[in-house]
Amino acid sequence: MQMNHHRPGRNLHPEKVSLNNWKQTVKRILNYLAFARGKLILVFFLTIFTTMATIVGNRVNGIVVDQFLSANKMHTLFVICGLMAVMYIVASICTYFQNAIIIKVAQRASAAIRHDIFAQLQRLPLRYFDTHDKGDVMSRLTNDVDNINTAMMQTFVQLFTGIISVVGMGVAMLLLSPLLTLIVLLSSIMTYIFTRIVAKITQKAFVTQQDALGALNTQIEESVSGKQVIQLFDHEAQTMGTFNKTNERYTKAAFRAQAFSSMIGPINNGTNNVAYLVITAAGAFSILTHSSTITVGTIFTFLIYLRNFTGPINNILDLLNTLQLSLASAERVFEVIDEKPEKDIKHALAMTHTKGNVAFEHVDFAYGLQQILHDVNISAKQGQVIALVGPTGAGKTTIMNLLTNLYPLSKGRVLLDKHDVTSIKRSNLRRLVTVVQQEPFMFSLSIKENIRLGRMNATDEDVRLAAKRANADNFIMQLRDGYDTILSENAHNISQGQRQLLSIARAFIAEAPVLVLDEATASIDSNTESDVQKAMTDLMQDKTSFVIAHRLSTIRNADQICVIDAGRVVECGTHDELLQKNGAYARLYNSQFS
Repeated sequence: MQMNHHRPGRNLHPEKVSLNNWKQTVKRILNYLAFARGKLILVFFLTIFTTMATIVGNRVNGIVVDQFLSANKMHTLFVICGLMAVMYIVASICTYFQNAIIIKVAQRASAAIRHDIFAQLQRLPLRYFDTHDKGDVMSRLTNDVDNINTAMMQTFVQLFTGIISVVGMGVAMLLLSPLLTLIVLLSSIMTYIFTRIVAKITQKAFVTQQDALGALNTQIEESVSGKQVIQLFDHEAQTMGTFNKTNERYTKAAFRAQAFSSMIGPINNGTNNVAYLVITAAGAFSILTHSSTITVGTIFTFLIYLRNFTGPINNILDLLNTLQLSLASAERVFEVIDEKPEKDIKHALAMTHTKGNVAFEHVDFAYGLQQILHDVNISAKQGQVIALVGPTGAGKTTIMNLLTNLYPLSKGRVLLDKHDVTSIKRSNLRRLVTVVQQEPFMFSLSIKENIRLGRMNATDEDVRLAAKRANADNFIMQLRDGYDTILSENAHNISQGQRQLLSIARAFIAEAPVLVLDEATASIDSNTESDVQKAMTDLMQDKTSFVIAHRLSTIRNADQICVIDAGRVVECGTHDELLQKNGAYARLYNSQFS
């Protein structure tokens, strides 16, 4: 039940991804870590321990240089070195556990995000998927969630541990030498200013990169799905040309994002090296002129502190591109999660049974800015067969989509037993109305499970009975694994006609009081169609049935035939009545049998 022939274009809902509200994005990501608050507190204390161990160890190293080596106290030196070795080993073990905890927490948080976006995709209305590229949606569910996961495992770890390390080392340096610490502070301010300037540029660049990646995935998905059409129409060169343009656009966006972000590391390293040089020179001058209490051990300790101070900063800046990429990805993920889902109205009617009386009253429907249906009025009483005929794109399938409340009306009402379908719970409504589509979709499950989708509590015996009634049992039993045969993606390992037979079997087993057959026999050969028509006649007994048909010979016995043209009902009546009117139906009929 596709509506692609009315689709106005890809730009109906342009993407609105930005990083203007990155603080809110970070806050939402942190909310996914709330479940691990206790583990994160443990990581916090482990980080404090490893930082303190590093501070104490480095200070002891300076003391050793100033006192024990010059005094030749070798025994004491070995004892201190042994104790330090034990402390470093314990610190390394703590580092391992804090990394292991963070990785586990990040994986669980990513799984929760992936669950939320997938669950949201199940709730979104069909209109969303009509106006968003499938490849881009897939990219958000896979690539973007993976980027968030990488950020939580890498960037957030560096931020979490780095801040503690920077603060600890900063305090230690200040206590050791305020003068040398002032030099470090000045270089850090320069680095911060440069980083802020570059970050503003790279934020936009990474958003562009992820959007370009979504477009690239869309084209890849379309080329794989339409591979047969591409080959049949010798369209390989044109497809490759289009792909190269999209690929080039993504490559340029990725290069721009990575090029700007990669400037941060080298500039920061250069600034740090200058700071090392200035500190060494200032310390050496102080020692030679005896102008302060700075010693060789002090400089030695301070340089190690500085390395441990700038190391986490360098790591954070080097991972800035990962952080910004993850924020851009998070914006795209949360954009889907924040979409308005398909939702029942308050106090929706739980309708489990229906007589099957259906009425379309003055129905208008617009798809975007394009008006599709105009004042449609159709009624069907219990057990009647209503046929909808007309040229391709007239709106026949759209009318049936409104019956199942897949799209919102612009005007009018669709009634089921005098109840507006929008007031009925969707889960109930879609059990009361079964649709056999023109292009049936099969999941990568067994044949048995695909048929059972019509009624999940059906037994194996029910499944086989439904298949027999749909004339599918014969070909199923000829397969190697019979009803346990696993279908490939969209059942490409069986023919189009066989897929349609399975779809009809699915409708048999659903046993819904209202039936919609959207060109259900279009893909079935003439011999099979005769058998299926008999089975469908049996299926439609005591059910209200809507039949969308192009082959008018199949709907001669319908209780009412409605001709749809340009979204309007131009005439209704029985086969004989419409032929006598010599109107639109008569012209269609005569054109097929002339």
